[in-house]
Amino acid sequence: MTAPKNIAIIAGQLVVGGAERQLYLWLSNLDRNRFNPIVITLHPGYDDYWEGPIEALGIPLYRIAKRGGRLMRLWEIIRTIRPHQPVLIHGWHLFASAYAGLAAKFLGAKCLGGVRNTFETFKAHNLESKMVLWLADGLVANSQRTADPLQAFVKRGDQKVFAVQNAVVDNFIDRGIIRKKLLDQFGLPDDDIWIVSVGRLEPLKRFDWLMLVIKKINSQGRRAHLLLIGDGPERGALETLAQSSGIADHVTFTGEIPMASQWLKAFDILAFPSVDEGLPNVIMEGAAAGLPIVTWQLPFNKELLEDEVTALLVEPENLDEFTSAIIRLMDDCELRKSIGTSARQHMLTSFGVERYVREMTEAYEQVLGSNNVDLGRRL
Repeated sequence: MTAPKNIAIIAGQLVVGGAERQLYLWLSNLDRNRFNPIVITLHPGYDDYWEGPIEALGIPLYRIAKRGGRLMRLWEIIRTIRPHQPVLIHGWHLFASAYAGLAAKFLGAKCLGGVRNTFETFKAHNLESKMVLWLADGLVANSQRTADPLQAFVKRGDQKVFAVQNAVVDNFIDRGIIRKKLLDQFGLPDDDIWIVSVGRLEPLKRFDWLMLVIKKINSQGRRAHLLLIGDGPERGALETLAQSSGIADHVTFTGEIPMASQWLKAFDILAFPSVDEGLPNVIMEGAAAGLPIVTWQLPFNKELLEDEVTALLVEPENLDEFTSAIIRLMDDCELRKSIGTSARQHMLTSFGVERYVREMTEAYEQVLGSNNVDLGRRL
Protein backbone atom coordinates (compact mmCIF):
# COMPACT_ATOMS: atom_id res chain seq x y z
CA MET A 1 0.00 0.00 0.00
CA THR A 2 1.35 3.43 -0.96
CA ALA A 3 2.10 5.73 1.97
CA PRO A 4 -0.03 8.88 2.22
CA LYS A 5 1.48 12.02 0.70
CA ASN A 6 2.49 14.68 3.18
CA ILE A 7 0.79 18.01 2.49
CA ALA A 8 0.88 21.38 4.23
CA ILE A 9 -1.95 23.92 4.12
CA ILE A 10 -1.24 27.54 5.03
CA ALA A 11 -4.28 29.55 6.08
CA GLY A 12 -4.25 33.30 6.50
CA GLN A 13 -6.70 32.92 9.38
CA LEU A 14 -9.12 30.42 10.92
CA VAL A 15 -11.89 32.77 11.99
CA VAL A 16 -15.61 32.13 11.62
CA GLY A 17 -16.07 32.49 7.88
CA GLY A 18 -16.99 30.71 4.68
CA ALA A 19 -13.46 30.08 3.43
CA GLU A 20 -12.42 28.69 6.79
CA ARG A 21 -15.48 26.43 7.00
CA GLN A 22 -14.62 25.04 3.56
CA LEU A 23 -11.11 24.28 4.80
CA TYR A 24 -12.58 22.33 7.72
CA LEU A 25 -14.88 20.40 5.38
CA TRP A 26 -11.87 19.45 3.25
CA LEU A 27 -9.75 18.40 6.23
CA SER A 28 -12.55 16.40 7.85
CA ASN A 29 -13.40 14.51 4.66
CA LEU A 30 -10.13 14.06 2.76
CA ASP A 31 -8.77 10.53 2.42
CA ARG A 32 -6.16 10.19 5.17
CA ASN A 33 -4.81 7.10 3.42
CA ARG A 34 -3.98 9.35 0.48
CA PHE A 35 -2.98 12.62 2.18
CA ASN A 36 -1.31 13.31 5.52
CA PRO A 37 -1.96 17.00 6.32
CA ILE A 38 -0.61 19.66 8.61
CA VAL A 39 -2.06 23.17 8.88
CA ILE A 40 -0.36 26.49 9.55
CA THR A 41 -2.32 29.58 10.58
CA LEU A 42 -0.86 33.05 10.14
CA HIS A 43 -3.35 34.55 12.61
CA PRO A 44 -2.37 33.12 15.99
CA GLY A 45 -3.27 34.51 19.39
CA TYR A 46 -6.87 35.43 18.57
CA ASP A 47 -8.51 32.12 19.48
CA ASP A 48 -9.84 31.73 15.94
CA TYR A 49 -12.91 29.50 15.94
CA TRP A 50 -11.68 26.75 13.60
CA GLU A 51 -8.39 26.12 15.42
CA GLY A 52 -10.03 23.79 17.95
CA PRO A 53 -12.10 21.74 15.49
CA ILE A 54 -9.07 21.22 13.23
CA GLU A 55 -6.92 20.03 16.11
CA ALA A 56 -9.78 17.75 17.20
CA LEU A 57 -9.36 15.96 13.86
CA GLY A 58 -5.88 14.92 14.99
CA ILE A 59 -4.25 17.22 12.42
CA PRO A 60 -1.14 19.11 13.63
CA LEU A 61 -1.80 22.86 13.72
CA TYR A 62 1.09 25.33 13.89
CA ARG A 63 0.64 29.00 14.76
CA ILE A 64 3.10 31.42 13.16
CA ALA A 65 2.85 35.09 14.04
CA LYS A 66 4.37 38.00 12.16
CA ARG A 67 7.60 38.83 13.97
CA GLY A 68 10.51 40.70 12.48
CA GLY A 69 9.02 41.20 9.03
CA ARG A 70 7.91 38.95 6.19
CA LEU A 71 11.26 37.29 5.59
CA MET A 72 11.48 36.19 9.20
CA ARG A 73 7.94 34.87 8.99
CA LEU A 74 8.77 32.98 5.79
CA TRP A 75 11.79 31.42 7.46
CA GLU A 76 9.65 30.34 10.42
CA ILE A 77 7.15 28.75 8.02
CA ILE A 78 9.93 26.87 6.22
CA ARG A 79 11.51 25.77 9.50
CA THR A 80 8.14 24.48 10.72
CA ILE A 81 7.17 22.68 7.52
CA ARG A 82 10.55 21.15 6.63
CA PRO A 83 10.46 18.17 9.09
CA HIS A 84 7.08 17.15 7.65
CA GLN A 85 8.62 16.91 4.14
CA PRO A 86 5.47 17.91 2.23
CA VAL A 87 5.18 17.12 -1.46
CA LEU A 88 2.51 19.82 -1.78
CA ILE A 89 1.99 23.17 -0.03
CA HIS A 90 -1.44 24.74 -0.47
CA GLY A 91 -2.09 28.40 0.31
CA TRP A 92 -5.76 28.47 1.29
CA HIS A 93 -6.16 32.25 1.09
CA LEU A 94 -4.48 34.50 -1.50
CA PHE A 95 -2.34 36.21 1.17
CA ALA A 96 -1.14 32.84 2.43
CA SER A 97 -0.48 31.60 -1.10
CA ALA A 98 2.53 33.86 -1.55
CA TYR A 99 4.17 32.28 1.51
CA ALA A 100 3.13 28.84 0.27
CA GLY A 101 4.76 29.44 -3.10
CA LEU A 102 8.04 30.69 -1.64
CA ALA A 103 8.20 27.86 0.91
CA ALA A 104 7.47 25.31 -1.81
CA LYS A 105 10.30 26.64 -3.99
CA PHE A 106 12.72 26.46 -1.07
CA LEU A 107 11.66 22.93 -0.06
CA GLY A 108 11.29 21.48 -3.55
CA ALA A 109 7.54 20.89 -3.19
CA LYS A 110 4.63 21.60 -5.49
CA CYS A 111 2.38 24.57 -4.71
CA LEU A 112 -1.33 25.31 -5.04
CA GLY A 113 -2.55 28.89 -4.65
CA GLY A 114 -6.01 29.78 -3.40
CA VAL A 115 -8.32 32.33 -5.05
CA ARG A 116 -11.53 32.85 -3.09
CA ASN A 117 -12.87 36.12 -4.52
CA THR A 118 -13.73 37.47 -7.93
CA PHE A 119 -11.18 37.64 -10.73
CA GLU A 120 -11.28 41.45 -10.47
CA THR A 121 -10.40 41.31 -6.78
CA PHE A 122 -7.59 38.86 -7.52
CA LYS A 123 -6.05 41.31 -10.00
CA ALA A 124 -6.51 44.21 -7.58
CA HIS A 125 -4.21 42.50 -5.06
CA ASN A 126 -1.31 43.29 -7.33
CA LEU A 127 1.66 42.01 -5.31
CA GLU A 128 0.03 38.81 -4.04
CA SER A 129 -1.47 37.93 -7.42
CA LYS A 130 1.83 38.42 -9.25
CA MET A 131 3.69 36.29 -6.73
CA VAL A 132 1.11 33.50 -6.92
CA LEU A 133 1.14 33.53 -10.72
CA TRP A 134 4.93 33.29 -10.63
CA LEU A 135 5.28 30.67 -7.90
CA ALA A 136 2.27 28.36 -7.92
CA ASP A 137 2.03 25.17 -9.97
CA GLY A 138 -1.76 25.46 -9.92
CA LEU A 139 -4.55 27.69 -8.66
CA VAL A 140 -7.78 26.64 -6.95
CA ALA A 141 -10.71 29.02 -7.46
CA ASN A 142 -13.96 28.40 -5.62
CA SER A 143 -16.14 29.46 -8.54
CA GLN A 144 -16.26 28.73 -12.25
CA ARG A 145 -16.78 32.42 -13.02
CA THR A 146 -13.44 33.20 -11.40
CA ALA A 147 -11.63 30.17 -12.77
CA ASP A 148 -12.46 30.82 -16.45
CA PRO A 149 -10.94 34.32 -16.78
CA LEU A 150 -8.11 33.30 -14.46
CA GLN A 151 -7.14 30.41 -16.75
CA ALA A 152 -7.14 32.78 -19.72
CA PHE A 153 -5.02 35.25 -17.73
CA VAL A 154 -2.19 32.93 -16.67
CA LYS A 155 0.87 33.01 -18.89
CA ARG A 156 2.46 29.65 -18.08
CA GLY A 157 1.14 26.77 -20.11
CA ASP A 158 1.77 24.28 -17.30
CA GLN A 159 -0.14 26.30 -14.70
CA LYS A 160 -3.66 24.91 -14.40
CA VAL A 161 -6.62 26.58 -12.75
CA PHE A 162 -9.05 24.31 -10.92
CA ALA A 163 -12.65 25.33 -10.23
CA VAL A 164 -13.64 23.61 -6.99
CA GLN A 165 -16.98 25.05 -5.98
CA ASN A 166 -17.82 25.24 -2.29
CA ALA A 167 -19.82 22.53 -0.56
CA VAL A 168 -22.89 22.78 1.63
CA VAL A 169 -23.95 20.52 4.51
CA ASP A 170 -27.53 19.78 5.52
CA ASN A 171 -27.17 20.18 9.29
CA PHE A 172 -29.80 22.78 10.14
CA ILE A 173 -31.66 23.00 13.43
CA ASP A 174 -35.42 22.44 13.26
CA ARG A 175 -37.34 25.67 12.55
CA GLY A 176 -39.53 25.48 15.64
CA ILE A 177 -36.64 24.82 18.00
CA ILE A 178 -34.34 27.53 16.71
CA ARG A 179 -37.15 30.06 16.31
CA LYS A 180 -38.03 29.66 19.98
CA LYS A 181 -34.36 30.07 20.91
CA LEU A 182 -34.17 33.33 18.97
CA LEU A 183 -37.39 34.60 20.52
CA ASP A 184 -36.02 33.92 23.99
CA GLN A 185 -32.49 35.17 23.33
CA PHE A 186 -33.19 38.33 21.34
CA GLY A 187 -36.85 39.06 21.99
CA LEU A 188 -37.67 39.23 18.29
CA PRO A 189 -41.23 40.21 17.31
CA ASP A 190 -42.95 36.90 16.56
CA ASP A 191 -45.52 38.42 14.19
CA ASP A 192 -42.98 40.15 11.94
CA ILE A 193 -41.40 38.67 8.82
CA TRP A 194 -37.88 37.71 9.87
CA ILE A 195 -35.19 38.69 7.39
CA VAL A 196 -31.64 37.46 7.92
CA SER A 197 -28.27 38.44 6.51
CA VAL A 198 -24.92 36.97 7.48
CA GLY A 199 -21.35 38.10 6.93
CA ARG A 200 -18.38 40.05 8.12
CA LEU A 201 -19.41 43.67 8.68
CA GLU A 202 -17.12 45.32 6.15
CA PRO A 203 -17.72 47.83 3.32
CA LEU A 204 -18.05 45.47 0.33
CA LYS A 205 -20.83 43.50 2.04
CA ARG A 206 -23.00 46.67 1.72
CA PHE A 207 -25.08 46.09 4.82
CA ASP A 208 -25.60 49.87 4.84
CA TRP A 209 -27.80 49.41 1.78
CA LEU A 210 -29.75 46.74 3.62
CA MET A 211 -30.48 49.23 6.41
CA LEU A 212 -32.01 51.57 3.83
CA VAL A 213 -34.09 48.70 2.41
CA ILE A 214 -35.47 47.86 5.86
CA LYS A 215 -36.35 51.53 6.34
CA LYS A 216 -38.22 51.57 3.02
CA ILE A 217 -40.14 48.40 3.90
CA ASN A 218 -41.24 49.53 7.34
CA SER A 219 -42.12 53.04 6.12
CA GLN A 220 -44.81 51.35 3.99
CA GLY A 221 -46.51 49.93 7.06
CA ARG A 222 -45.16 46.40 6.64
CA ARG A 223 -43.55 44.65 9.57
CA ALA A 224 -40.10 43.26 8.85
CA HIS A 225 -37.29 42.59 11.33
CA LEU A 226 -33.68 42.15 10.24
CA LEU A 227 -31.28 39.91 12.14
CA LEU A 228 -27.72 40.76 11.10
CA ILE A 229 -25.30 38.00 12.06
CA GLY A 230 -21.62 38.88 12.06
CA ASP A 231 -19.04 41.34 13.33
CA GLY A 232 -16.39 43.54 11.84
CA PRO A 233 -15.07 47.08 11.40
CA GLU A 234 -18.38 48.50 10.10
CA ARG A 235 -20.50 47.44 13.07
CA GLY A 236 -20.39 50.79 14.88
CA ALA A 237 -21.27 52.71 11.72
CA LEU A 238 -24.12 50.32 10.93
CA GLU A 239 -25.57 50.61 14.42
CA THR A 240 -25.38 54.39 14.12
CA LEU A 241 -27.10 54.23 10.72
CA ALA A 242 -29.89 52.08 12.15
CA GLN A 243 -30.43 54.66 14.91
CA SER A 244 -30.36 57.68 12.60
CA SER A 245 -32.70 55.96 10.12
CA GLY A 246 -35.25 55.27 12.82
CA ILE A 247 -35.08 51.50 12.40
CA ALA A 248 -33.11 50.51 15.49
CA ASP A 249 -36.18 48.64 16.80
CA HIS A 250 -36.36 46.68 13.53
CA VAL A 251 -32.72 45.52 13.42
CA THR A 252 -30.89 43.12 15.74
CA PHE A 253 -27.09 42.91 15.68
CA THR A 254 -26.03 39.54 17.07
CA GLY A 255 -22.27 39.76 16.70
CA GLU A 256 -20.26 36.78 15.51
CA ILE A 257 -21.99 33.42 15.97
CA PRO A 258 -20.05 30.20 15.17
CA MET A 259 -22.04 27.84 12.93
CA ALA A 260 -24.74 30.48 12.45
CA SER A 261 -25.82 28.59 9.33
CA GLN A 262 -27.55 26.07 11.59
CA TRP A 263 -30.00 28.82 12.62
CA LEU A 264 -31.20 29.68 9.14
CA LYS A 265 -34.44 27.69 9.11
CA ALA A 266 -35.84 30.08 11.71
CA PHE A 267 -36.09 32.86 9.14
CA ASP A 268 -38.50 33.76 6.35
CA ILE A 269 -36.19 35.51 3.85
CA LEU A 270 -32.42 35.81 3.27
CA ALA A 271 -31.28 39.20 1.94
CA PHE A 272 -27.71 39.33 0.63
CA PRO A 273 -26.42 42.75 -0.55
CA SER A 274 -22.70 41.91 -0.97
CA VAL A 275 -21.05 43.06 -4.20
CA ASP A 276 -17.78 41.09 -4.06
CA GLU A 277 -17.69 37.32 -3.49
CA GLY A 278 -16.06 34.19 -4.81
CA LEU A 279 -18.84 31.67 -4.31
CA PRO A 280 -20.84 32.94 -1.33
CA ASN A 281 -21.34 30.36 1.40
CA VAL A 282 -24.16 32.44 2.88
CA ILE A 283 -26.16 32.04 -0.32
CA MET A 284 -25.46 28.32 -0.48
CA GLU A 285 -26.39 27.71 3.15
CA GLY A 286 -29.51 29.88 2.98
CA ALA A 287 -30.68 28.06 -0.13
CA ALA A 288 -29.93 24.66 1.43
CA ALA A 289 -32.01 25.69 4.45
CA GLY A 290 -34.94 26.35 2.12
CA LEU A 291 -34.97 30.13 2.39
CA PRO A 292 -36.11 32.34 -0.49
CA ILE A 293 -33.24 34.68 -1.31
CA VAL A 294 -33.09 38.24 -2.60
CA THR A 295 -29.73 39.29 -3.99
CA TRP A 296 -28.05 41.01 -6.93
CA GLN A 297 -27.90 39.65 -10.44
CA LEU A 298 -24.12 39.30 -10.29
CA PRO A 299 -21.99 36.48 -11.75
CA PHE A 300 -21.16 34.80 -8.44
CA ASN A 301 -24.85 34.68 -7.54
CA LYS A 302 -25.96 33.54 -11.00
CA GLU A 303 -23.55 30.61 -10.75
CA LEU A 304 -25.68 29.35 -7.86
CA LEU A 305 -29.19 30.70 -8.42
CA GLU A 306 -31.79 31.08 -11.15
CA ASP A 307 -34.04 34.12 -11.10
CA GLU A 308 -37.70 33.39 -10.29
CA VAL A 309 -36.86 29.72 -9.69
CA THR A 310 -34.40 29.48 -6.81
CA ALA A 311 -34.17 33.18 -5.89
CA LEU A 312 -35.19 36.68 -6.85
CA LEU A 313 -32.21 38.35 -8.55
CA VAL A 314 -32.40 42.10 -9.04
CA GLU A 315 -30.42 44.74 -10.89
CA PRO A 316 -27.16 45.42 -9.02
CA GLU A 317 -27.26 48.40 -6.67
CA ASN A 318 -30.95 49.10 -7.41
CA LEU A 319 -32.33 49.46 -3.89
CA ASP A 320 -35.88 50.05 -5.12
CA GLU A 321 -35.87 46.69 -6.93
CA PHE A 322 -34.27 45.01 -3.94
CA THR A 323 -36.98 46.43 -1.69
CA SER A 324 -39.77 45.43 -4.07
CA ALA A 325 -38.45 41.87 -4.28
CA ILE A 326 -38.47 41.49 -0.50
CA ILE A 327 -41.98 42.96 -0.25
CA ARG A 328 -43.14 40.57 -2.95
CA LEU A 329 -41.93 37.63 -0.88
CA MET A 330 -43.39 39.09 2.32
CA ASP A 331 -46.80 39.35 0.69
CA ASP A 332 -46.81 35.89 -0.92
CA CYS A 333 -46.30 32.93 1.42
CA GLU A 334 -46.66 30.42 -1.43
CA LEU A 335 -43.94 32.14 -3.46
CA ARG A 336 -41.62 32.03 -0.47
CA LYS A 337 -42.30 28.33 -0.09
CA SER A 338 -41.89 27.40 -3.77
CA ILE A 339 -38.67 29.34 -4.28
CA GLY A 340 -37.22 28.06 -1.00
CA THR A 341 -38.08 24.45 -1.84
CA SER A 342 -36.52 24.71 -5.31
CA ALA A 343 -33.40 26.36 -3.91
CA ARG A 344 -32.92 23.68 -1.27
CA GLN A 345 -33.29 20.83 -3.77
CA HIS A 346 -30.85 22.43 -6.21
CA MET A 347 -28.23 23.17 -3.57
CA LEU A 348 -28.24 19.76 -1.91
CA THR A 349 -28.20 17.98 -5.27
CA SER A 350 -25.45 20.02 -6.94
CA PHE A 351 -23.11 21.14 -4.15
CA GLY A 352 -22.61 18.20 -1.82
CA VAL A 353 -19.47 17.40 0.14
CA GLU A 354 -18.74 14.25 -1.87
CA ARG A 355 -18.39 16.26 -5.09
CA TYR A 356 -16.26 18.90 -3.33
CA VAL A 357 -13.83 16.36 -1.89
CA ARG A 358 -13.54 14.51 -5.19
CA GLU A 359 -12.68 17.70 -7.11
CA MET A 360 -10.19 18.92 -4.50
CA THR A 361 -8.53 15.52 -4.49
CA GLU A 362 -8.26 15.61 -8.29
CA ALA A 363 -6.65 19.07 -8.12
CA TYR A 364 -4.02 17.82 -5.68
CA GLU A 365 -3.28 14.71 -7.71
CA GLN A 366 -3.03 16.59 -11.00
CA VAL A 367 -0.56 19.11 -9.58
CA LEU A 368 1.50 16.33 -8.06
CA GLY A 369 1.40 14.34 -11.28
CA SER A 370 2.03 10.65 -11.59
CA ASN A 371 5.61 11.01 -10.29
CA ASN A 372 6.05 12.15 -6.72
CA VAL A 373 8.28 15.11 -5.97
CA ASP A 374 11.94 14.09 -5.71
CA LEU A 375 12.66 14.13 -1.98
CA GLY A 376 16.36 14.12 -2.74
CA ARG A 377 16.13 17.76 -3.80
CA ARG A 378 15.08 18.83 -0.31
CA LEU A 379 17.44 20.80 1.87
